[in-house]
Amino acid sequence: MKIPGIVIVLLTVGALSAVAQESPGEQIKYGAKKTGEAIKDTAKAVGRTTKSTAKTVGRKTKEAWRETKAKAREVTEERQ
Repeated sequence: MKIPGIVIVLLTVGALSAVAQESPGEQIKYGAKKTGEAIKDTAKAVGRTTKSTAKTVGRKTKEAWRETKAKAREVTEERQ
């Protein structure tokens, strides 16, 4: 009685492991999908950071221009 039970268990485990394994093509497809999602998420993060940085640079440039222009006026008025 023990031997047929053991054989049935071994066959069941073997069949389940064979069904559970994905083919190499499926594994590659899954890996490519995950990689694509990671690249997409990273690109979005980089885009947000770049946009934020561009706004900051624009704002700081405008401030520097205004300060330079005001300083130039002061110097011009002092010389006259």
